[in-house]
Amino acid sequence: MPPASDRAISRDTTLIRKCLDGELDAYGELVDRHGARLVNLAYMMVGNRHDAEDIAQDAFIRAYKGLDRFQMRAKFSSWLYQITLNLCKDHLKARSRRARKVGESYLETLDDGRRDATPRAILESELSEKMREAIGSLPYLYREAFVLRHLQGLEYDEIASITGMPADTVRVRTHRARELMRRRLAPVVDTYWREKAMKEKGRGD
Repeated sequence: MPPASDRAISRDTTLIRKCLDGELDAYGELVDRHGARLVNLAYMMVGNRHDAEDIAQDAFIRAYKGLDRFQMRAKFSSWLYQITLNLCKDHLKARSRRARKVGESYLETLDDGRRDATPRAILESELSEKMREAIGSLPYLYREAFVLRHLQGLEYDEIASITGMPADTVRVRTHRARELMRRRLAPVVDTYWREKAMKEKGRGD
């Protein structure tokens, strides 16, 4: 029996051929097969679940429109990742431009003496949220390598194919991302477990 990865590629290829032959329901199966992973990928890249769902949907639409140009010898999932990452880059650039405009507008209110004196609320968050924030704070190229390798579970060669970077570069970026994550999460993890231990001790008293 062929490996699971080979069976997945074969099934994707069969579904793509059906789509090209006009069997549109086959594309729905492709969406079902890859949708969750695409949303998760986009979520870890842009940090917002609603935006991630929109990006994944847009990626599937673009893939469908370009299906006749897809090279069957390639992995359909890798092609989807590539489309999704490009959309994530566009989204983050647009968000950065919007943030600058908001910042400029806020500075104008300060110049007019209309400062909002209300402090921002500081909310407690779980360790998983801190993890997501730490991933979101990584430089984009490190974040891309970290998410594809450690959250999507892709091999270095496949990541290289998706990103257009040499596999050795991907390895270096992944390693540096891990080191940054360790440094940023170390105090959070330490605090989390210390507070957890104190709460459990309090319940036991």
